Amino acid sequence: MSSTKERIFKAALETFSKRGFYKATMDEIAEAAGVAKGTLYYHFKSKDDILDFLIDEGIKRLKQQAIEEISKVNGAIEKLKRIVFVQTNFLYKNHDFIIVLLSQIWGHGDVPRRFREKLSTYLEIIEKVVKEGKEQKLLADCNEKLVAAAFFGMTTSILALKVIREEETVDTQEITDTVFNFALNGLKFYHYTSKEVFFVDF
Repeated sequence: MSSTKERIFKAALETFSKRGFYKATMDEIAEAAGVAKGTLYYHFKSKDDILDFLIDEGIKRLKQQAIEEISKVNGAIEKLKRIVFVQTNFLYKNHDFIIVLLSQIWGHGDVPRRFREKLSTYLEIIEKVVKEGKEQKLLADCNEKLVAAAFFGMTTSILALKVIREEETVDTQEITDTVFNFALNGLKFYHYTSKEVFFVDF
């Protein structure tokens, strides 16, 4: 991606997250990106085009990072933990993307529909890993689509709340461990180390 489009990507995310998609203007995005209005229109005809670009580019980057990480390990359990870690760090570093995502993913218009379609291509990665875990007898029988949505939804919700609260420090490893252990073990009391989880039966 050119440096100009990268600046537009970051500026548009920030502008949409602060002003909202419908209130934001092309002038504001151009100013935030440090480019002339004509340059912005050279790359994008409208705000809708910019939003499509943000959706495509954001999901593409998240998918690339997830695929790269899970290719380094074997076994569905370790792959799931890598996925949670990747999406936690990605969304934390791109917290404006969370705000745009949550503000645009709901509803019945073309924009929410396109956003959900793009997001589903990322969730399919998690679904495949969950299916792999079931085949390896590492995970119980479950609905892969619901589990994938839960993994992504928990991470997104936690980080969104921290953004809303304007928390200055965020421990992404703690979020990863919490989401991962909760998803696999629920709220049953357990002791765990960084290497393994031990259930405590009463």
